[in-house]
Amino acid sequence: MRSQWRRDNLRFGLYLLVGLLLSPSVYAQKLPRVVTIGSNPPGSAFYSVASGLSKVVSDAAPFQMNVQPHSGSSSFLPLLNTGEMDFGVVNAVEVLLSFYGPARLKIGGPNPFVHTPNLRLVMRGAPLRVGLLVRKNAPFKSLQDIKGKRVTGEYPAQLAVWYNMYGLLASGGLRWSDVKVIPVPASTRV
Repeated sequence: MRSQWRRDNLRFGLYLLVGLLLSPSVYAQKLPRVVTIGSNPPGSAFYSVASGLSKVVSDAAPFQMNVQPHSGSSSFLPLLNTGEMDFGVVNAVEVLLSFYGPARLKIGGPNPFVHTPNLRLVMRGAPLRVGLLVRKNAPFKSLQDIKGKRVTGEYPAQLAVWYNMYGLLASGGLRWSDVKVIPVPASTRV
């Protein structure tokens, strides 16, 4: 029994040694000098995360990481898919919808994301909590109080806002038809 175990270990060790000696170093690739990380615009939470990651990577790795801000995550997901960008800071809603694409996944309405099957998760960050906020002296005390009122919900460059608001409304038994969506002014579209 013990001799069988020793023979198996010896055989495994020999296979490993032969594999390491015979594996050509030709397959080793040089590291890039610069990698990119996509983010939302400066001033956003995702830009801060991307900047922090860029600093840590650039200080510790033998290459530079540069932040490439975009109008929103949905605008650079296709670049990640094609390999034109190396990394990106993206929320889970956008990754899910774009990974599966409009033909395979819809949540509460159309899925406007381009299918990006080549995305892979490298690191999961902390959850970014979302909620509806009002002034302290506002008359709204519950979610049902916003029925018939104006709310935000559609940003062309940050498509996940629609899904977040859809989820918030649904948690209070409301639909889009129960509120008035404020259109984004053309001057603020990026």
